[in-house]
Amino acid sequence: MKAEAESSEDPRLEDEDLCRAVLSGSAEAFERLAGKYRGRILRLGLGFFHNQDDAEDFLQDVLVKVYTSLSGFRGEARFSTWLMRVAYNTAVNSVKRKKTYASLAEDYDVPDTSDTPEEAALRRATGEAIRAALAELPERYRACVDLFFFYDMPYAEIGVVTGLPVNTIKSHVFRAKKMLKERLAEGD
Repeated sequence: MKAEAESSEDPRLEDEDLCRAVLSGSAEAFERLAGKYRGRILRLGLGFFHNQDDAEDFLQDVLVKVYTSLSGFRGEARFSTWLMRVAYNTAVNSVKRKKTYASLAEDYDVPDTSDTPEEAALRRATGEAIRAALAELPERYRACVDLFFFYDMPYAEIGVVTGLPVNTIKSHVFRAKKMLKERLAEGD
């Protein structure tokens, strides 16, 4: 009973327990893992493919890859980080084949119902300006910015996901912020 309480309190332990159960043949455990991370993977897919059908296909591809390669998960990083690396690499490889990239930020809009019509129009214009500036960033910068700002990932996790050194990620985010500031200042 106590192990169950600890497992439900610590997501890392719960994920590790579920992974062990999946490797022991439990389809129910994989359904729980997939259900837990489905939304996160789908959002990443929408950010890359900008299309619900393609994002759903992407989700299925990632889940199949996670299931078939779960025995390769060594537990050195959190399961969620490993899963996002699988998802990110799958998306990048798909994009390379298609030669396009759409930033998650293009669909990132938080409506505020308390806005007046003028405030709402200003918010939309600001969002459009930011999306346009993000679209002009080099692809390697956009990926780091997406993971840092829109997924709230720390630099170390972005490094695990992208395979880039932490200092390179910090540099990409810094340069991207500088480029965005300059681009947005031009629009004044």
